[in-house]
Amino acid sequence: MAVRSALPTHTPERIRDILRGLPTATGYRLTVKPLRYRTRPHLQAFTFWDRPEMVLQVPEPFVPFAEVVDLGSSGRPLVAFRTRRDVIRFLYLHEFCHYWLFLVHGWGTAAEVQCDRYAFANYRRLGIVSPPRIRARGERVELSA
Repeated sequence: MAVRSALPTHTPERIRDILRGLPTATGYRLTVKPLRYRTRPHLQAFTFWDRPEMVLQVPEPFVPFAEVVDLGSSGRPLVAFRTRRDVIRFLYLHEFCHYWLFLVHGWGTAAEVQCDRYAFANYRRLGIVSPPRIRARGERVELSA
């Protein structure tokens, strides 16, 4: 995965280091850009299907902030983003989930709640993070004996 950064504080090598241990979006380019906000920092990212690219926008100037994240039936917690690293990892995992769902199920732009759940569960995790295990509607999980 090619990494580009327009964030003055983070080189592409530093972005790769932040994403170490996370699953890779093979064939996609990752671009990290500053997000110029007007009133308060917030989360913003996009995945483009016509040109394989993920764009993550990190609020600048950066100050720690909190964002409500919709986890469906698990609630809507106020999630604290203390560092740029937290924002980059959360947004990447969210967009990776869309990428993965597009590859596995063919529905990449849907599933905001599932992608928020996946990102929320893993963005602060140390070590290796596995791709999402999201079932299609009506799909049953078979338990091996």
